[in-house]
Amino acid sequence: MTDEHNDVHESVTPVEGEQDYTQWSSAKLLERVTALEKELRDQTARYESLARKRTPSPIQQPKKSRSIRQFDPSKYSTRLIALKFAYLGQRYNGLEYHANNNTRFPTIEEEMWKALDRAKLIFPTPNAALKGGEPNWEGCDYSKSGRTDKGVSAFGQVIGIRVRSNRPLGKEEFGEGLNDGRNAPQDGLDDAAKDDTLLSQRAAFHPVNDEIPYPQILNRLLPPEIRVLAWCPSPPADFSARFSCGERCYKYFFTQPAFTPTVGTEGLRPDKNFGGREREGWLDIEGMREAARKFEGSHDFRNFCKVDPSKQIDNFTRMINRSEIVEMKSGDREPTGYLGLPEFQQFHQPSLHATTARINGHHRDEVAPPVLQTSPKIYAYKVRGSGFLWHQVRHMVAILFLVGQGLERPSLIDDLLDVESHPEKPTYDMADAAPLVLEECNFPDVGLQWVHLGDYTGNEAGIRKSGGKGDGKHGHGGTVDELWRVWHKHKIDETLAGSLVDLAVRSHGASIASEQLQKDEDAPKTSAKNTDSQKVYQGGDAARLVGKYTPILERTRMETVDAINAKYLKRKGLDPPIHNGGRLLAVE
Repeated sequence: MTDEHNDVHESVTPVEGEQDYTQWSSAKLLERVTALEKELRDQTARYESLARKRTPSPIQQPKKSRSIRQFDPSKYSTRLIALKFAYLGQRYNGLEYHANNNTRFPTIEEEMWKALDRAKLIFPTPNAALKGGEPNWEGCDYSKSGRTDKGVSAFGQVIGIRVRSNRPLGKEEFGEGLNDGRNAPQDGLDDAAKDDTLLSQRAAFHPVNDEIPYPQILNRLLPPEIRVLAWCPSPPADFSARFSCGERCYKYFFTQPAFTPTVGTEGLRPDKNFGGREREGWLDIEGMREAARKFEGSHDFRNFCKVDPSKQIDNFTRMINRSEIVEMKSGDREPTGYLGLPEFQQFHQPSLHATTARINGHHRDEVAPPVLQTSPKIYAYKVRGSGFLWHQVRHMVAILFLVGQGLERPSLIDDLLDVESHPEKPTYDMADAAPLVLEECNFPDVGLQWVHLGDYTGNEAGIRKSGGKGDGKHGHGGTVDELWRVWHKHKIDETLAGSLVDLAVRSHGASIASEQLQKDEDAPKTSAKNTDSQKVYQGGDAARLVGKYTPILERTRMETVDAINAKYLKRKGLDPPIHNGGRLLAVE
């Protein structure tokens, strides 16, 4: 070795017990390194094998699933309550669910049943004829006030239903003004005993304060377009939302003008109220009011409904308590201000207006120009009655629109209500479904006490307002908050669309508008629009071209009600039923 190697050799002293590699040859060292590497690989393989044995794969030993506790209805008491709720019906296939009837949109009953079932608030009797997840109301004492059809909304729909209660089994209820008197102190007891009895009662279950907050729970599970507004804790034992309902109120909303006015001479028609002319698109509100009043009272409405032969109804007489056209007042300026331009105004040549002319639905006793209307007004046809036939309100509104457009006279309603002279219904289309709302269901003979969202019952003070956060009405996620979101979206859409149509109208030059107004001025005063392309408004988003308009009483007639019912029975091979006075659930 060299001197350098000798120096290193001399400087390295092996530790006692360790191998001294300084004297090993290169071949022996390589052999040793190879052996150590093999030993390391073998040892690593053994460790990996042990690790696989100690950690089983998910397939070999799956993780235990969380056990679902079975819900035992026998451990809970139940009670009959009434629920008042609202919904926007445009996205739903009506209120009522029909088994084995697949539809594009769900029904309101499906959504309500799913919420009640998910919250374990109802215990329906099993029905083998129904599939899993289908609404099943058997054993739930379920009833409904009105059956709204596809697209129809409701602000005061009422159902009766038996639901789970917080009341312990066998425990008496106590609630001032809400109990049935079973817990009142008995006569014959001394004052001390009566005091003890009263204290015991007050310590018992309260039917509102101690109860499940039904509206809050359901609103957390329902879509935002469906909201429970109130519940009644003490309906009568024989309560039926259908048969206990004494009056139903519907509203049908529409705009004035009904559709964008037709500019030019083709949009003008002679006005029957004064010597000028009226522009197409605007409605005669006073004429509609006169016609609406004719519905009041008890009448046979077979010419104002759709006949369902499966019901075999033979009595079409219904009582209408109130029938009126009302303006929905608002101080907000709408973005469609182009209606204030002269070429879009309802009346043309105001200097020719006669005394006491009807202007925008109001009588004026002096010769004066019309009131300038710069934005659409919202009106509603409001009707109250004990019950309604199938599609009755929409048929009534359709005739009112024809009167408002000057296509029919108010006396048409007198003719159609005279079933002796007109036993067969003329063919005509009913009004669109979307603007119709079931506003109220009243129970004057029952006297239901409603507990609304934001209310609570306090001791002897009765029902008081809480109005705080977390009451289900206000605050984040409350009903007001959810409905504001729904409204805000539609309001912004309305504003954008209204601003756009306003921009489109105003984009033409002022000279074009002046030229058109001059043409209208020079046109013969008796000129009318081309009757070969009549626009007819039926409550939808736009008017519909129907060609030459045929008056209602000149149209093809349908078969009589008796003939329609008899044909159905013959086709089904059924015997005539025993009628019960023609009582029918309010439907629209």
